[in-house]
Amino acid sequence: MKIRPMFHGVLLTASLFSLAAPAAAADVDSARAMSHEQDTAQVAAYWTISRMAAATPEGLRSSGKSPELAGPAAIPNFKSGGSRVVGALFHNNGHGDHYCTASVIHTQGKNAILTAGHCLYDATHHKYTTNIAFVPDYNTSRPTPYGVWPVRRTWLDGRWTSHGDPDLDFGFAAVSTVGGRHIEDRVGSNKLRTTQGFHRWVRVIGYPQKKYYHANKPIWCENYTFKHSTYQQGFDCKGFYNGTSGSPWIINYNKSTQSGFVIGALGGYQQGGASDSRSFSAVFDSDIATLLTKVN
Repeated sequence: MKIRPMFHGVLLTASLFSLAAPAAAADVDSARAMSHEQDTAQVAAYWTISRMAAATPEGLRSSGKSPELAGPAAIPNFKSGGSRVVGALFHNNGHGDHYCTASVIHTQGKNAILTAGHCLYDATHHKYTTNIAFVPDYNTSRPTPYGVWPVRRTWLDGRWTSHGDPDLDFGFAAVSTVGGRHIEDRVGSNKLRTTQGFHRWVRVIGYPQKKYYHANKPIWCENYTFKHSTYQQGFDCKGFYNGTSGSPWIINYNKSTQSGFVIGALGGYQQGGASDSRSFSAVFDSDIATLLTKVN
């Protein structure tokens, strides 16, 4: 567990359009877990195909070579293709409709997804994103091959919501059932793995900014992770522009199930990186494992 100042959070529950409602009583069971609810019926009605296509990417990344990448080291290029376990996470951040990347994560409830914390909560302006919906394997040629899954509740570490700690830039969400089915039964899931160390071979899958990748489809790339700092890991590959925030870092990827074990999610330092070529993730340890136990 990271030795950090404890933030004694509260359990927040609010409807989609009442984010200013007073906070509820303190969540004694987990002082760090922050929870937020939204109206799934409104979310399902909000995300039309045309609205999805018009959404713009979330993130701070730019094109070009980061100063950190100066030198002759070869950096691989992305490849086109995704996974039914990974999808676009559509939402509104108060300034328009946007998208990140998210992935299904195994839980007993079979309803959880993982993404970057900054895709669910703006720690600078202290507000939750709204109208959040997950679309597995989204692409413009077949926008919703596995349906649209409205998010009903989100969970974040209180140290992210209080002061935007980049080492806690991750979050979980529970989606509602669709057609009486749980999302994990529909598409499968990745499993969470913690304390995996550095220099791990990972497949990273995400949805880059359409400005740079006009196909409006997911991409993937494989490379070794590296240590950036005690609680931050890095990954080099070209093409991971805005929109890839939340992209899962998967070890032991199985092409048949299109899934594996997740040891990171694009975010953290510089909200995932200042360029498309070098990406970051918070190190997954007991903090994220504890947070996952709160998802229901």
